[in-house]
Amino acid sequence: MYDPTDEAAAEPHDCRLATAGVDASSELGLKQMDFIQARHWQWADRDAIRLIVVHTMESPEKPGTARAVAKWFAGATAPMASAHVCVDNVEQIECVKPQHIAFGAPGANRDGYQIEHAGRAAQSALDWQDPFSVAMLVLSARQAASIAHRYIIPATKLGAAELLAGAHGFCGHVDVTQAYHKSTHTDPGPHFPWEQYLALVARETELLEQDTDPALV
Repeated sequence: MYDPTDEAAAEPHDCRLATAGVDASSELGLKQMDFIQARHWQWADRDAIRLIVVHTMESPEKPGTARAVAKWFAGATAPMASAHVCVDNVEQIECVKPQHIAFGAPGANRDGYQIEHAGRAAQSALDWQDPFSVAMLVLSARQAASIAHRYIIPATKLGAAELLAGAHGFCGHVDVTQAYHKSTHTDPGPHFPWEQYLALVARETELLEQDTDPALV
């Protein structure tokens, strides 16, 4: 979630700019999904992303949670917070286009892509293996792979030291907190299945690379 001390603060903008004309995600070759514009985000038109940041919504594991949280981000009383995409076990809802800045993880907003997952940081390792979580992580990995493929982000888990060193890869909000000390968030929690998730991302990225390799056409 966003913290006012982050280096990227909300600025006035025209929401029509994000949706006018050809869909920007389509131009980038990314996965298509429903779009519910977050109330708070920053226009950037960035052409580089260094990090994919994993979050939990701290909301129930049930169908419809992704859409509910996306609508919360979009609401008139929304806090100064947003994500690029919200995911549950049946759908992904885009809230901020990838070339713009979502307010999800202070310290890693300017160069991060923020993915919110239904569930809670307190989940156990067993909780992350229930049918809901498994289906959700597959959907999330597909979208993360689209971003990783487009912006050349390795399916590598980063800790605080690597973030501070400028490495590219995946991290949790907790790693951003530990690196930059701009929030107290600890999601996605100590039992998030990073090895499983990044293997899914790597597999989806490999499929994308095969699809775009002229030698395989």
